[in-house]
Amino acid sequence: MSSGVAPTLLRAFHAVCAAGGFTRAARLLNVSQPTISQQVKQLEETYGVRLVERTGRTVVPTALGEELFAVARRLVAAEAEAEELLTGARRLVSGRLALGADGPFHVVPLIRAFQERHPGPEVTVSVGNSADVMRRLMETRLDVVVVSSLPGDPRLFVVPLRRDPILAMIPADWDLAGRSEPTLADLTRHRLILRERGSITRREVERALTDAEATPQRVLEIESREAVREAVACGLGIGFVSAAETAPDPRIVLRPVAGCRLALDEFVVCLRERRRLVVVRAFLDVAEIEARRIAETR
Repeated sequence: MSSGVAPTLLRAFHAVCAAGGFTRAARLLNVSQPTISQQVKQLEETYGVRLVERTGRTVVPTALGEELFAVARRLVAAEAEAEELLTGARRLVSGRLALGADGPFHVVPLIRAFQERHPGPEVTVSVGNSADVMRRLMETRLDVVVVSSLPGDPRLFVVPLRRDPILAMIPADWDLAGRSEPTLADLTRHRLILRERGSITRREVERALTDAEATPQRVLEIESREAVREAVACGLGIGFVSAAETAPDPRIVLRPVAGCRLALDEFVVCLRERRRLVVVRAFLDVAEIEARRIAETR
């Protein structure tokens, strides 16, 4: 570089700002945490400036650091683009894609479509609630996630995938199952069976309850979509599920909830700076094709 700034130091600084900390940046660059701390310190001492503020485990750039971070992003992006140009074809013959999802229903069709086009890369999938898989994405432990929770973070690149209504799951032998569109007031007379906190389905149901000023008499919390279904089937109460995540079950009826807008949006998300990776970009292309197909069939 004509400025004389050592590229290694600039990469270290970029990783710390992008990851928000030294430990995560060290994992991203596959170096030790003391090494990356020393590299950022050396950059600061070389020019007699302060580039980051250290507060516990959190690291944020100073005003000058923000300006340098913008320059470093361009450098890292150019290097990644050159790397992809030279090795991209080989990576789609082999390579690895680490996916995360808040459930299997949306990610599995995407994996099938991706592997039909690109059978070479090894694909792994981790399933958890939205908060968990988003945390792992931000820590660069996952390449792409398919989730229904979307934090407002400029570091993220997002492909909207679909929107589906949330339906009430009611035991088939209850009188309430005969109502075509029960109200929240009807539902809250019974025990509600809700997912764990961090579940977006639960968040949307609780938002609707608050808006309607409705308070459930009893709540049973269960940390599994499948377990919620079984609890409903056994008559323990009423659950909620996205219409896209349902399967036929004679023990249960599914009903829209009258008078409120209950829906789940699903997104395909990656870190903006990692979408230049050929295998990530190829998966995003598949997601965009699938999103268009879903929109055209509705």
